[in-house]
Amino acid sequence: MKHHFKFNPLATAILTLLCGSTVTSYASSADSTSSTTNEQLKTAIKDVYPGQQFFEQYYVDKSAPEAQQRLGGKPSSSFCQGTWITPITPGTKTGNSTTDSSVVTADYGHYNPNGDSILEGNVVIEQQGRIINANQVTIDKTQTFAHAKGNVQMAQGGLLSQSDEINYNLKTQEGDLSNSLYIEETQHAHGSAEKISRTSNNITVLNNASYTTCPPNEAPTWNIKAKEIKINQETGRGETKGTKLYVKNVPVMAVPYFNFPIDDRRTTGILTPSFGFTNNGGLELGVPVYLNLAPNYDATITPRYISDRGAMFNGEFRYLTENFGSGLVSGGFLGSDKEYSNEDRKEFHFEHFWQINKQFSTQAEYNYASDKDYFSDLNNNPDARTDLNLRRAWELNYNHGIPGLKAKLKVEDFQTLDPTVKDKDRPYARLPQFLLNYKTGNPQGFQVEFNNDTAYFQKDISDFSEVAQPSGTRIYNDFTVRYNYSNQWSYIRPAASIRNINTFFDEDTKDRSNTTENISVTVPQFTLDAGLLFEKEGKYLQTLSPRAFYAYAPYKDQLGNPNFDSVSASIGYDQLFSSKRFYGHDRLEDNNFASLGVSYSLFDEVGLERLRASVGQSFFFEDRRVILNNKYDEFDTQKRTGPIVSLSSQITQNLSVNANGSWLSNGDSSQYNINTFYGTDNGQLYSLGYIYRADLTDRQNAYDQIAASFVQPIHNNWRILGHAQYDIDNRVTRDLLLGINYESCCWGISVYGRSYYNDLDNVNSPDVKANRAVMAEFTFKGLGGFNNKLASLLENRILGFNKVNQSWTQR
Repeated sequence: MKHHFKFNPLATAILTLLCGSTVTSYASSADSTSSTTNEQLKTAIKDVYPGQQFFEQYYVDKSAPEAQQRLGGKPSSSFCQGTWITPITPGTKTGNSTTDSSVVTADYGHYNPNGDSILEGNVVIEQQGRIINANQVTIDKTQTFAHAKGNVQMAQGGLLSQSDEINYNLKTQEGDLSNSLYIEETQHAHGSAEKISRTSNNITVLNNASYTTCPPNEAPTWNIKAKEIKINQETGRGETKGTKLYVKNVPVMAVPYFNFPIDDRRTTGILTPSFGFTNNGGLELGVPVYLNLAPNYDATITPRYISDRGAMFNGEFRYLTENFGSGLVSGGFLGSDKEYSNEDRKEFHFEHFWQINKQFSTQAEYNYASDKDYFSDLNNNPDARTDLNLRRAWELNYNHGIPGLKAKLKVEDFQTLDPTVKDKDRPYARLPQFLLNYKTGNPQGFQVEFNNDTAYFQKDISDFSEVAQPSGTRIYNDFTVRYNYSNQWSYIRPAASIRNINTFFDEDTKDRSNTTENISVTVPQFTLDAGLLFEKEGKYLQTLSPRAFYAYAPYKDQLGNPNFDSVSASIGYDQLFSSKRFYGHDRLEDNNFASLGVSYSLFDEVGLERLRASVGQSFFFEDRRVILNNKYDEFDTQKRTGPIVSLSSQITQNLSVNANGSWLSNGDSSQYNINTFYGTDNGQLYSLGYIYRADLTDRQNAYDQIAASFVQPIHNNWRILGHAQYDIDNRVTRDLLLGINYESCCWGISVYGRSYYNDLDNVNSPDVKANRAVMAEFTFKGLGGFNNKLASLLENRILGFNKVNQSWTQR
C-alpha cells in the first residue's frame, strides 16, 4: 500500500541539490487526488543496473513511435540513428518552489521525533515538472541532514540522472551525489561522475567526470574525462582541471585547465582549431581564442604557424555602443615572410554602422592589404576572393522620412593592390558624392521621378602614364514623368524625361589641358514600353507575352566629356528593353530604336515550368553617335542587333536546364552560356556549365570557360565532393577541388585538396604557378563549432548546393 507523507525537508534536499531550487510546501494524504502526480512519469523511471543499461533504455531508434511523437514532425539530424527520450519533455516548465506543492510517497515510513526518520520502498518525490525516485531516505532528528540511497533518480525537462546515494545539509543547502550517471536530451549528451557536490546555491563540482555526445549503444568515438568540473550558474561558466580528450579510449589531448560556457552567455575560450598543408606555405595550424571582454564587445585572436613562412597573428574585435552603432575591426600580420622576399605581410579591415534615428543612418568601411597576393597566400578562408581595388568609404543615408525621398552622401576611395596597374587605369576617388532619388505619384497611374548624382572625381597621375587625366565635379540630373497602365491582359508605360550633365574641371585639370571651359549638355528622351499577356488553360497552363519597346533621344555632342565611372552595358534579353547603353552618368545616350520580344511559358499540373523561352531583337533607325571612349566601332553603325534568346526548363523536380545566347547582326556569336543542374533530396548534386563571350573591343572581354561540380553520397554518412573550372582560352584549370566528408552523431571530418590561381594572377606568365592546398576540418559535436569552410566554398561556387546540403542533413 502506498502512503503519502508530510516530509518536506527531504524534497527540499533532493530538489535543491539536483535542480537548484528549494521546495517549501507539501501535500498530505488528503491532497493525493488533486496532486500533480503523473503516473506515466513514475513508471518511466525504473530500477536498472547502472551504466550501459541505464543509458540504453532511454535511447530509442528515431523511427520509433515515441521518438516521432517527441520530435513532433520536426526534422532530426540524419547523422543519428537514435534519439534520447527522457521521462519529461525538454522545455517543460518546472514548478515554483515557493508556491507549488510537492508529494512524497513510499511503501513504508517511520517518523521518530527523537531519532532518524525513514522512508523505504519506492520512495517518490514529485513536483510539477520534476520527479525523484529512491529506495530509501533517512533524515536525522534535527531535520538538518538527509540521506537517500538506492538508485536515486531525478528527472526534469530533458534531464535525467541516477546516483547511488545523496547526502544533503538542509540548512546550508550543500550536499553531494555518489556514482552518478546523467542524460541531457537537448544536447544529445550523456556521462558520469564519481561524485557531484553542491557547495552553494550556484556552484556544483563534479569529480572524475565524463562527457560525450556519441550514441550509448556503442563504444564512444570520443569522450572527455576530467578530474574536476566546476559549474558556476551565477557566472554562466564552467572550469575543468585535469581534462583529457579520448578518441577510441586513446588519450589524444590533455588540458590542465579549461574554461567553457554552460549557457548561451558568451565566454572566453578556445574555438575549433584549423590545420592543413599548402604548396606555398607548408604545414599550417591555427588556434582561435575567443575573448569575452564585456557585454558589448569581444575579440577573437588566432595565433597561426605556417611552417615555410613563420608565425602569424589574426585578430577580430567586435563592438556595440549604446548610442553610436556597432562595428568590427580585423586584421592580420606576418613578419618577414620567408616565401615573400622576407617582406612583412599585413591586412586591416574596419567597418561601422550606426542607425542614428528612423531617417538617418551612417556607415564606414576601410580596407588595406600589403600586397596583391596577401589574400590568396594567407587568408585561411578558402572562399576568399581578391579584389583588385580595396574600398574605403563613408556614407550618410536618408530614408523613411519624406515619402518617396531617398538620399546618400558618400566619400569613397580605393587602394589598388597591383602596383603594375598604371595610374590612368585606376578608379577615381569620389570626394564626395551626393545621390538623391525622389519618386511620387501613383504606381498604377501618373508618376514623377527625379534623380541627382553630384560628385567630385579626383585622380592623381604620378607615373606619367597620361599627360592629363581630368578631375572635377560632375552634376547629373534626370527628371521623368511616366504613366503606368495595366490590366489582366496588357500594360503600357509611356515616359518622358529631361536629362542633364554639367561638368566643372578643377584648376589642376585646366592648367594641364590649357582649357577653362566647363561642359554642359541637356538631352530630352521619350520611351514607350508595352506588352500583352495571353493564357491558355488545359492539361498544361501556357502563357504568351509579346513585348515592344521604343526609345528616342536626340544626339548632343559629348566627345569632350570625361569618363569618370561609366562602362558599356552588357548584352542580354533584358537589355533590349532599356534606353541605357552605359552604366554610369557620364554620357546621355542618343536613341532612336525599337525592340521586339516575346516570352512563352509552359507549366504542368504540379506547377513545374517545363519550358520558358524568350527571344528578342533591337532595330536601330539611326547610328549611335554618342560613344564612351571617344572611339567609334562597327557596332555603332549596325542597323540591328542579332537575335537574343533565353531558354530554361524544369525537366523534372530534380533536373533543370537553362541557356542564354546572343548574336551579332552579321550572325557571329556574341555570347552564350548553358547550365545543367541535378539535385535530389538524398544529397546528390551534379552541375555542368559552359560560358563563352567573344572579344568585342571595349564592350566585353573574351571569356571561354567550363565549370563542373558534384556531390555524391557513397555510404551511410560519407560523401565525396568536387568542383572544377577550366579556362579554355588559356588551357589551364583555374580551380580544382576534390574532397571527402563524413558526419556522424558525435563527430565529423572533411578532408579536401585544392589547386587554384589567385584572381589577379596572369596564368600565362611562366612565373605564376597554381596554389595547392590540402585542408582538414575535424570536429567533435558538442565541443565546438564546425569550421565549415568546405561547405562555404561549395555554396559560393555550386548553384543549389545550400539546398541540397540541407536536405542531406535532414533526410
